[in-house]
Amino acid sequence: MTGHRRIEREVALPAGIELAWAALSEPEVLSLWFGARVEIDLRRDGRATFTWPDGTERGAIVEDVEPARRLAFRWLPFERHGDGSVHRAPATRVELELAEMETGTRLRVTEAFLPGVPEGGLRGLTA
Repeated sequence: MTGHRRIEREVALPAGIELAWAALSEPEVLSLWFGARVEIDLRRDGRATFTWPDGTERGAIVEDVEPARRLAFRWLPFERHGDGSVHRAPATRVELELAEMETGTRLRVTEAFLPGVPEGGLRGLTA
């Protein structure tokens, strides 16, 4: 398979797993991380909305929640801009996984393109 179909990053957080989970599951804290106002119904098939300061809004569907362990959601394949226009965006699945470590918590973030997203990711999409 050509192109980047999956992005994975890992970071060690100097915090306990409960505090790390709060950062992923509480909208006001998650908003700080994303730089967007976040509304999220934290249950399987729940809806999430991310609204950035420029008015861009992107929706997501929660696919999996395992408290203090994992949150997974799927970005919807479009975003609404502040002027009301709607543009295609890549449909991806994001998994945020937590694991305890001696010195805190490991956070692994994985974002994978879903089937049907053109090779090359963003480059293959047009508005």
